[in-house]
Amino acid sequence: MSVEDNIGKALKDFLAEAEEILDQLSLDLVSLSDCADTGDCNPDLVNSVFRGAHSLKGLAGMFGLSDIAELGHHLENLLDALRLGKVELDQAVVSTLFESTELLAQLVRGAGESGGEGADLSGAMKRINDCLTRGPKGNQDSPLARLNIPERVLSSMTEYEEHRLLENVKKGRNIYSIRVSLLLASFDSELMELTETLKQAGEVISTLPSASSGLDSGIDFEILFGSELSADALTPLVDREHLSINAFGDAAKAKAPRRAQTFAEVEAEVEVESEAGPAHEEVEFQPQVPAETALSAKSMSRTVRVDIGKLDLLMNIVGELVLSHSMIADVADRMRRDGLIVPSQDLNKAAKGLEKKLSELQKGVMEIRMIPVGQLFDKMSRIIRKISREQGKKVDLKLYGADTELDKLIIEDISDPVMHIVRNSIDHGIETPEERLAAGKDEKGTITLSSYQKGNHVVIQVDDDGGGIDVSRVKKKAMQLGIIDSMDEVNDREALDFIFRPGFSTTDTVSEISGRGVGMDVVRTNIAALSGLIDVENFPGQGARFVITLPITLAIIKALIISTAGRTYALPITSVLESIIVEQKEIKTVERKEVIQLRETTLPLLRLSEFFELKGGTPAPESCYVVVVGVAEKRLGLVVDDLLGQQDIVIKSIGETFAGFRGISGAADLGDQRTILVLDVGGVISEATRGSA
Repeated sequence: MSVEDNIGKALKDFLAEAEEILDQLSLDLVSLSDCADTGDCNPDLVNSVFRGAHSLKGLAGMFGLSDIAELGHHLENLLDALRLGKVELDQAVVSTLFESTELLAQLVRGAGESGGEGADLSGAMKRINDCLTRGPKGNQDSPLARLNIPERVLSSMTEYEEHRLLENVKKGRNIYSIRVSLLLASFDSELMELTETLKQAGEVISTLPSASSGLDSGIDFEILFGSELSADALTPLVDREHLSINAFGDAAKAKAPRRAQTFAEVEAEVEVESEAGPAHEEVEFQPQVPAETALSAKSMSRTVRVDIGKLDLLMNIVGELVLSHSMIADVADRMRRDGLIVPSQDLNKAAKGLEKKLSELQKGVMEIRMIPVGQLFDKMSRIIRKISREQGKKVDLKLYGADTELDKLIIEDISDPVMHIVRNSIDHGIETPEERLAAGKDEKGTITLSSYQKGNHVVIQVDDDGGGIDVSRVKKKAMQLGIIDSMDEVNDREALDFIFRPGFSTTDTVSEISGRGVGMDVVRTNIAALSGLIDVENFPGQGARFVITLPITLAIIKALIISTAGRTYALPITSVLESIIVEQKEIKTVERKEVIQLRETTLPLLRLSEFFELKGGTPAPESCYVVVVGVAEKRLGLVVDDLLGQQDIVIKSIGETFAGFRGISGAADLGDQRTILVLDVGGVISEATRGSA
């Protein structure tokens, strides 16, 4: 492998690691924003953000990405000052952290796309420095003096630990010293278990090791702990051998727990024990971990990070094997027709076995590609917080169905469309706090992201409880653009479809969020490219709902092969509801559109030969095949000449040259070495519906 290849691989590893760090940073910042509102923040959360910035800075420095490293360093300084109490946590600081993290994400993307950075960091640096120079409000005298904590303990504490001790005292928490003796063979796991138990009841401020005074071959730990619990309530939580609890300040005046003594008495006992030996009854202490498993070089994680490109390559190979299987099955069928019964049976048996194994392999690869929709929802949390602050609106986010799984590539391609919808919901949908209160609503709006599986599709919904879509305003804008001639020409439901037209916007002023007329039309186009469908429901005065229906995967699918006007096409079987034979006399015409009556419902028809303007079609026979397809709640009957059977296919891109053709999602090879087009059912339904409107 060349030096360039090694550098390229290392850069890909950096981008993957940086993306994970930035995703976690974004989630932590959302929680930190809540802390700024309530005034009560978990120090572990601040530390998590600090570690993320520190890790990103170090990684960027290793790869010579100076802009990322420099911004990461300044961000780390701000977070360090925040965790030390030198800067007060408020919304101004949170906004600066959000903006800096977004700029870091832009720099990381730039490094991946072009290998360079070149962004202007001066604005971000200035905002960070402004936060650092502002400092905390007030500077009260330290209340630590009245606790009478030994100087030996205070001098061993870091600046951060001393700050956390001070914060606990300011909040009126009781301060305890917990001394515990642990065996050297198992002290790490036992100390971790004790620490996690204590964190449930308060904050572990400091942990100091010392020579054992209670166990042979042991080690002592002195844990400084802050909690609202009294000594009596704390004792049962940490009840174990070789452990003592001592209180400082006001907590020391309360009823003492088991073995509770003053700190001086404990120190005196330690000195005596160290000179004369342990002053307690010998207890045989057995480690909890078996000897043969106490030391291991195995990784605790069974997760392997895999480049999605490698999974694509693997899926393409599986697709070629599926094609080869179809060819083998076709050869076996021809041999049977030619009278070679025994060889054809053997070959067909081998084909069946191959089909079974291929199905298992395909399923395994697909499971690797599937990731929870929650990863997409997490990204939206940061966007909602940022835009709502900029708009001066208060917005809550509710998530449902985050465990629903989708193909990784589909989630990546749907991220921007969902982001556009969320931004529009905040900008156009959610009212200001004053407007909401005047309308009798809670001043804080709600955006709900939900997802669920429906057959072979996944539905993603974006709901808001704002004012809904002003349909009259949409109609007026449509009249200005010449789409309609009068307000009564279309009903409210049909008018909602106008918002997906190119260049259509009801906003007169251009903003960074919306109003450029390049939003919802791009959303529909991008979703259609994934063989998906988007629909909108309006609830005047109560909100709006956008419903996105997507296939679970676009890799290998089972398709119904059809023919019309001498051309062969593939229909994804996930969108096929049924196929029927219809007599010509059953077809009626309503408003110049062909329809049939199907089980007490009216089903619109579309002749594929007319849709694609194909020539060479035969005169309409007395009966024809109708394939009933559907996406979400929409149904359509496709009139075709023949049904040629089902087959597994691999959808391949037809390139940018043919990207503008509506109703086509890609191409596929058949077992007889023919290449056919794959229909985009969602696109066909949208086009047919638009034409009828």
